[in-house]
Amino acid sequence: MVAYGYLAYLIRIAPPNRPRYLQRLSEFGPDQLDLLTEVDRELKMLGDAFYRNDGMAEGYRLKSHNRRGRSISLKMRRGPVGNPGEMLDVESLESVEAGRTKALLSEFRASFYIPRDSYYGFLFVERIGGRHLKDLLYHLIAKKIGLRTSMGVRMEGFALTDDWRKELAGKQVLRVTEVLAPSDSAHDPSTVEDLTVRVSVEGAGLTTRDGDLKERIFELLERKQEELRQLVRIAPLEARRKVIGETHRRDGTVIRELKKAPRDAFTVADEEEWRKLVDEIEVLHHGPSSADLEADLQAVLPVDRDE
Repeated sequence: MVAYGYLAYLIRIAPPNRPRYLQRLSEFGPDQLDLLTEVDRELKMLGDAFYRNDGMAEGYRLKSHNRRGRSISLKMRRGPVGNPGEMLDVESLESVEAGRTKALLSEFRASFYIPRDSYYGFLFVERIGGRHLKDLLYHLIAKKIGLRTSMGVRMEGFALTDDWRKELAGKQVLRVTEVLAPSDSAHDPSTVEDLTVRVSVEGAGLTTRDGDLKERIFELLERKQEELRQLVRIAPLEARRKVIGETHRRDGTVIRELKKAPRDAFTVADEEEWRKLVDEIEVLHHGPSSADLEADLQAVLPVDRDE
């Protein structure tokens, strides 16, 4: 049995000297090239021949590729070559020795999705165990297209956090999420200035205070929930407590503004109930705040949020 999964990578193209200025993938470079056509061209040039990389002690060959609409799906086989090993039948336990002239190639699938007129495309690679085609496709396809067109073709991972873990090694990173979102409706998506990286962390200092932190977090949530309940109760009273009325100024002008409601609209009992709810809400505002909790967490596990 093998566990199958897919990794997703974001494809972007920009001039090498302006990495934040993205170009449409279907019209990039001075010649207005289509990345999908360029990928198809590189795959056809690769053919189905067997290639051997002695430096990596592995080999590979393209099994098939198919272009459909704005996508290209492919199958490629890669694996170790030139080192002792065996191919084992797990049912019969019979094995065939693999010597220095044998290559043990496993089949992997991948797909390019290049929407028309989009600044972004996707590469999906099948992962079996810890192996996949991303690095190979980058060197065989993306890098060659970049060199030939003098453009920077980038394939950036969503799920793989190894690079971020190196940068945040001392922070004990649990999860890293990269988010690209327009800052407003008029924002030009071709310029990536709104990159948000969300980091979740843990540490020994947090573990020792686990119970205390949970209690404080639940206390904050419960106080907030109770405040919302009281606001729901006070809302109809607030609506009747003030009415629109006329105010006559000394200069003879008349303005309309909110004024205290007359007793027949807002009784003494209403006033007492309103005052009681206001006092209860005021009490809920006292106590540790979210800012206090964040300051304590920062003291236990400092995280530089400037970058």
